[in-house]
Amino acid sequence: MKVGKDGRTEVSLYYEDFGDGRPVVLVSGWPLTQAVWEGQVRAFVAAGHRVITFDRRGSGRSTRAWEGHDGDTLADDLHQLLEGLDLEGASLVGFSSGCGDITRYLAAHGPSRVESVVLASPIVVPCGDELVADLRTAAHRHRIPMLDGVLTRFFSVDGECVLDEPTRQYHLHLAASASPQATSDAIAHWPESHRPDDLTRLTVPTLIVHGAGDAFMPAEWSAAILARALPHARTAIVPTAPHGAPLTHPHQWNETVLRFLDR
Repeated sequence: MKVGKDGRTEVSLYYEDFGDGRPVVLVSGWPLTQAVWEGQVRAFVAAGHRVITFDRRGSGRSTRAWEGHDGDTLADDLHQLLEGLDLEGASLVGFSSGCGDITRYLAAHGPSRVESVVLASPIVVPCGDELVADLRTAAHRHRIPMLDGVLTRFFSVDGECVLDEPTRQYHLHLAASASPQATSDAIAHWPESHRPDDLTRLTVPTLIVHGAGDAFMPAEWSAAILARALPHARTAIVPTAPHGAPLTHPHQWNETVLRFLDR
């Protein structure tokens, strides 16, 4: 689906659309692609939902755009997808930095097409955070080893990776195949995610779901901050799960999210 231009280049998003029923749009986060949702698509379709996944610009099979990896443009891309598919009463389910795309989208475009929101393992970092600076430096100098390290932390609990190595290597390959520009630039805009003004406009039913053993963005930091900013939101903690809980704990994660979506 064409969503705009990057200079002379047409920017298109690769998306997949399966099932019938109330739509659920699954928004992946850096540095992963829509393939991260493999364990959710089948379960959500079986539960009676129409399920849409897509690759953010710069990654997967979407256009390797040079610019537009900021929160505003990613939110506009999401808007173009919802408009292009003419979705009504959709649930938006974000993972990691994809949660920021959702909160920015709702602040910029309103909730007219959205029924509910799930923010899973959301990235919450302050301006000047060392994590952002360190990852950007590593992205410029040692991009592949940096991604390798990140995806180990994404799927680790108490220092042990709980995702099988072939699957981790598969997602590392997809992450490494993304545009180097997108890999670096997307990190730089993390501090813009979940702006206080954006969060005050998030009025639809919201679930915050986090892995108890998240070694990348601990629940006591990320989920707690968003829970205070969104007093109407529910919070669910998946026991023993890491940052990448949708992949490592799909049964518990799917059950938690579907219970909220089908309430």
